[in-house]
Amino acid sequence: MSAPVDDHLRRARIVAEVDDLHERLIAFRRDVHAHPEVGNAEHRTTAKVVEALESCGLVAKVLPIGTGAWCDVLPYGDAGDDGDSGAGLVGLRADLDALPIPDGSAVDFASKVPGVAHACGHDVHTTIVLGVGMVLARLREDGLLRRGVRLIFQPAEETSPGGAVDAIDGGVLTDVSEVYALHCDPRTDAGQIALKTGPVTSAVSQVSVILTGGGGHTSRPHLTQDVVAALGTLVTQTQLVFSRRVDPRSGVSMMWGRITAGSAPNAIPSSGQVLGTLRALTTDGWEQAMALLPEVITQIVAPFGVEARVTINEGTPPAVNTQSGVDRLTAAGEAMLGPVGVTATEQSLGGEDFSWMLQQVPGAMARLGVRTPGSASWPDIHHPSFRVDESCIDVGLKVLADVASTVPAPVGSPA
Repeated sequence: MSAPVDDHLRRARIVAEVDDLHERLIAFRRDVHAHPEVGNAEHRTTAKVVEALESCGLVAKVLPIGTGAWCDVLPYGDAGDDGDSGAGLVGLRADLDALPIPDGSAVDFASKVPGVAHACGHDVHTTIVLGVGMVLARLREDGLLRRGVRLIFQPAEETSPGGAVDAIDGGVLTDVSEVYALHCDPRTDAGQIALKTGPVTSAVSQVSVILTGGGGHTSRPHLTQDVVAALGTLVTQTQLVFSRRVDPRSGVSMMWGRITAGSAPNAIPSSGQVLGTLRALTTDGWEQAMALLPEVITQIVAPFGVEARVTINEGTPPAVNTQSGVDRLTAAGEAMLGPVGVTATEQSLGGEDFSWMLQQVPGAMARLGVRTPGSASWPDIHHPSFRVDESCIDVGLKVLADVASTVPAPVGSPA
């Protein structure tokens, strides 16, 4: 067996390689930002990732669905030189897709695709995991890589139940024993990662309600089934009813984002639709709310005499960070960023399809600070003006490269 890798040497090499790759990765991120693609259409982005990996001597495979890719970085020779041959691969996941919203960032590399923008930071996530592959390829050349790593570039995170399901079906978790991801966080300063053990995101399902009635003239509403009035009552009363039917500690939230009905000011339409998102902090609350929602909606609109058709998609469960995964990210963050580089975060009501991977393999997702330190405010994710302090790329790269290249001590061994 060869001697264990010196952690000081390995980490110093990571820092040096990150510094060397800085300009190349910034350019890559800006190119992806300027050419965003929505879920399951990330053909150019996938090709760019594969091309960059292959330029480093790595072999990437496109997922069976046609977008997204994965790539293994394995140590040369016997992967068990350090006695860790049975540990399995470390998975690192990035998401490729952009959002169908305009880019209002006003940067010179703003989106060239009308109505599509990387307003959630997936261009950053992709750049970081790509950079980890480049760093690990160089560490491997010098014998500083002692464990296999799988880089996962999944499509369609912004869809529901999410592209992670297709990636898993494509085999990306085979032989993976732990998995990690980062997500841009405008509430956290660049230079830090934020962590939480347990649920870090929430359960989310998309809801569609179509109401139908007789319609008619607005001068004779008593002769109609007033779809518009029913829609208004529905969107204002659903949350109130839920607060009396579901344990409030479950954090159930039913928020509506779109209403469509009618075309004339003096005609009550015969149909209308409302779209929204059902969220919950707990899986139990989520499941209870999904079961109750059709009944609740039917009862709310019953006085108007309309009929309701309720559709709830499969959605995504909460992403649950394991203690071991948080411990690994904490150790990497403190080693690479210093003691102030790791902070705490709270559970978000946002959804994240990385949850499907964490249901199968232990690991964790960290919040990656993207706000310039000292800023009084910062645009939130999913806002057209969302932006990142690009120093966050080096931060995320250092942390994930350290997690990927560190061989954890066997369970039960002394610290």
